[in-house]
Amino acid sequence: MSFASGGAPVLWRAAAALSLAALLGPAAAAGQRGPDTAPAAFDRVSEAATKARAENRTEDAIGLYRQAVKLRPSWAEGWWFLGELLYDRNSYPEARDSLRRLIDLDRTAGPGFALLGLCEFETKEYAKALSHIYQARRLGLGDDPEVRRVVLFHEMLLLTRLQEYESAMQVLVSVVKDGGAGPAVIEAAGIAGLRRPIFPEELPPGDKDLIDRAGRAVCAMAGRDREAAQAYFAQLLAAYPDAPNVHYLYGSFLSAADKDGALREYRKELELNPEHTEALATIALEYEARGDLDTAITYARRAVEADDRFFGAHAVLGKLLVNAGEVQPGIKELEIARQQAADSPQVHFSLATAYAIAGRKAEAASERAEFARLKKLADEIGQ
Repeated sequence: MSFASGGAPVLWRAAAALSLAALLGPAAAAGQRGPDTAPAAFDRVSEAATKARAENRTEDAIGLYRQAVKLRPSWAEGWWFLGELLYDRNSYPEARDSLRRLIDLDRTAGPGFALLGLCEFETKEYAKALSHIYQARRLGLGDDPEVRRVVLFHEMLLLTRLQEYESAMQVLVSVVKDGGAGPAVIEAAGIAGLRRPIFPEELPPGDKDLIDRAGRAVCAMAGRDREAAQAYFAQLLAAYPDAPNVHYLYGSFLSAADKDGALREYRKELELNPEHTEALATIALEYEARGDLDTAITYARRAVEADDRFFGAHAVLGKLLVNAGEVQPGIKELEIARQQAADSPQVHFSLATAYAIAGRKAEAASERAEFARLKKLADEIGQ
């Protein structure tokens, strides 16, 4: 299948064909028999809406579902089908509002959260869209693999736009595993890999070849095809040796099997951009792994100086300072990281360790509990 850059494929009719018991929770069934209107009028309109939808008379079905949910606002099934039909018609704001009514009635409707997230993607409510996609993944997306892939693809786009590039690359692994890498996936992968906070339609025409080459390398990485990835990276580096983030991306690829090669590429990235904060922080961690804490701390301090808004730089510096015995300065850095990224499990884990070393037992216990909660959420989303 393919993805259009301006919207998702129409795949939700298949999901709608699932039994309502599987799609919607107990609250939906209870609402369908609620005493909030005259049963005869509701039954007549809802049956006509179902018939119109089955016969692909979309406009008639939309009008009838509107009447039905007005007669019985607690009818979760009606809000679902109304939202689905409006989404298919590209009426995203109205579809969004219908699906919000659905999830108010049933907080367990995973497909409802997913389609709501896609609507909010189209209405440019990106933070809400990502939050609802996360909720959908926790609850379950249903049995249709195409629906799952559409949702994951949009999650990857959102993470890239919100500059959560590593998370976007992790989602890409599932996208490639579920259905391979077509042109749209390659393009999105290249944008994420080269750390550009844009959507595909915002890509300058002159950068398309660069992004395509990077995307092919990233997709090969995601597909665990190291030989193909190496070949694509060789072509990318030959064509664009000075493009931002190319050496950092290649270093990330090498890091699993060639630590020295990865370090070399990170340093090449710094030659092009001495304030590349992610490269600085990554080099710091590599020197920590080699047992050279002094050099590691030097690079971590440079990372913070390069971008003091990047929580990862504070988190790395804080962790290294604690390991070096500078516990209080380390705690200060970790607390800044927590303030900047309260949803990072690793930051809470590092803080719990630091507080324990400092004898702050209650705070250490609180951070361990928060780490466990966030890790559980992350595991549920990743299922």
